[in-house]
Order: sequence, then structure tokens, then C-alpha cells
Amino acid sequence: MKKENYKDILKKIRESHLKRRKIKDKNRPIAVWMQDDIYRDFKIGKSLTIILRTEGCYYAKEGGCLMCSYLMDSSPEKLTAENIINQFDYAIEKYKDDLKNLRDFSVKIFTSGSFLDDREVPKKARAHIYKELSSFDNLKEIAIESRPEFITENRLSEIRDHLSTNVEIGVGIESFNEEIREKAINKGITMEDIIKAVELSKNYNIGIKAYLLIKPLFIREKEAILDSIHSAISCIKIGCSRISFCPATVHKGSVMEYFFNKNQYRPPFLWSILEILKEVKKTCPNSLIMCDTAGVGSERGAHNLKNCKCNKIIKNKLETFTLTQNIKILDYECDCKEVWRSYLEVEEKNIVPLGDETKLIKTLDYYS
Repeated sequence: MKKENYKDILKKIRESHLKRRKIKDKNRPIAVWMQDDIYRDFKIGKSLTIILRTEGCYYAKEGGCLMCSYLMDSSPEKLTAENIINQFDYAIEKYKDDLKNLRDFSVKIFTSGSFLDDREVPKKARAHIYKELSSFDNLKEIAIESRPEFITENRLSEIRDHLSTNVEIGVGIESFNEEIREKAINKGITMEDIIKAVELSKNYNIGIKAYLLIKPLFIREKEAILDSIHSAISCIKIGCSRISFCPATVHKGSVMEYFFNKNQYRPPFLWSILEILKEVKKTCPNSLIMCDTAGVGSERGAHNLKNCKCNKIIKNKLETFTLTQNIKILDYECDCKEVWRSYLEVEEKNIVPLGDETKLIKTLDYYS
């Protein structure tokens, strides 16, 4: 299949689901909340997370990444800089008293796309946000997200013109393997793009948080484990400020869901995630290693055997590890771990990656 036809198919899948978006209040963010978090200096404090409603990731509109459907949270209507400013002001006002009473705190601003893309967050809106945040004497850190093509001299300079505090930009590197990133994720960025963004950010004393996807499409579980370990260590070596693992979750309207529904994809086992975190933390003990737990324990998210008690227990362990960085917390055993070991073994003999454990049982019967 020609690449342009491949992208046309992705675009059609995306467009068919985008028609289902509902019109929401353009002056209210998608979500805002406070939670415990860990700072770059490994201290634990509070963070305010704001998810702004924008017109969405430009790359997703062209087809985008195979596992992503965050574009569904975007606005089907045109948004102005004033709309974005109103959303941010609403979030700050909601938690204003809480923020003033904290010794320190961090702010995370997400957009389901790129904060540094003028099409999503106009320069006027960014300037307002930076200015308002700079008024807090107890603000310790600021985190935003962006694709690497928007991490430029102008935009980094724009940040530092307003802010002197710690700033970190989350970048969806996903994998340090060029072939996996392009063919199994369709990320549309190169290793050169990644390294350039990291090096440029260093010049402005701005960190790069590497988002790494655990188990993209088309690769086996064991390959996913090895790729995640290699990717994390490689990102640390080039100077990324922290690693944030994102275990794959099957989003509605994504290409990943298409294969999931055909039982040709299974989200990662939690045993795989524990192994990845242990190995990376053991190899890079002084690095900040995190793991997102959205979807963990559900059928569409990372899980072990369905309905096994260990799903909830391990999810809690992942959250505690992210805050404490204590590798011993990841130690855990359950009888279902044998199923995971068998899955790894059988999948190595299979031509394509296996789906759910129901398929695994049939395959085990075949080989026995």
C-alpha cells in the first residue's frame, strides 16, 4: 500500500468519528483538577492540571497517530485567543485560594495537542497564561506539551521572556526505534527532530519530558518490553529531564481499536510494565521515571487476567512508585504471572502478535 493511500485511510477513519463531536462551552476547559505530584528535584507537592479545549492537534486531523483519539476532545467550532484565555482564567480562579495557601505547586497545561502550536493556542493566549503564572511567587514548575516541530527558538524565548521558574515540555517520542515510531505509530517525527528539540531546549534551561508508549501496534509483548527499556535509557542519555511511560489504552475511533476489535491486539500486561520500570530505574537510578495509569486495569487498558485482584493492586503500586521512585514498591507476585510468561513464550512462535488471553488459551491448547 502506498504511503499516501495509507494516510488517506487514516484521515477517513478520523473524519468519520469527528462528526460525532458535540459542541461544548468554548470558555470552559475540558477538565481541571489538583493532585499530588513529583517535581524534578524529586520532592512531592501539589500540581494543578488544566486541559484546555482547543481546535485540536493538526497532525491528528491529517490521520495522526494510530493509537490516539484525543482529537475527539477538541472543539468542532472555531476558537479565539479570548476563548483560551477565559478557559485558563476559569481554572485559576477555581483553585486560586488553594494555590495561594500552598508552599509551592506546579501547573500542567495540556491541550490534547501542542500548546506551542499557534493554531491551537494563539500567541496572545500563551502570553496571557505565562504572565498570569509568573505572578505566583510559590509556583515551582510549569509543564506543557508539544510536538517537536513547534519547539523553536522563538517559542522558547517567548517562554523565558515571562518565566524564570522550571519549565518542562512533554514530547511524544513514543519509541527511540525509528521504524517502530513511523510504522507502528505513524508519529511523523524523526530522530533528528527529537534530538534538535532536546538540544535547543537545553539552551533555555527547559526540560523535555519523554512520553514513551508501551506496546504500539504490530509488535509482540516481549518486543514491547525491550523497546520501552531501550527507549527510556536512550532518552535519558540524550538529556531528557524525565521519562513518562504511557501504557497503551485502546481509544475509540483509533486504528488500534480496529485491530483490538478483530482480536489482533492486546494492551500490555501489567507484568510487562513492572519489568520495564524495574529495569529502567535500576539502570538509571538518578532519573525520574513515571508511569501513567489512565485505563490501567480495564479491558482496553493495561491489565493482567480480567477480574484478577492484582490489577488494582499493581495500579496502586504504579501510582505510588511514580511519587516515591522507590523501586522496591514494584515487587509483587500473583499466580496469573504464569499466564503472562506463557503468553510471551507462545507469542514468539506466532506469526503475528496475539490478542486477548482467550486466544492465548486456544493457542496453548494447539501447542500442547
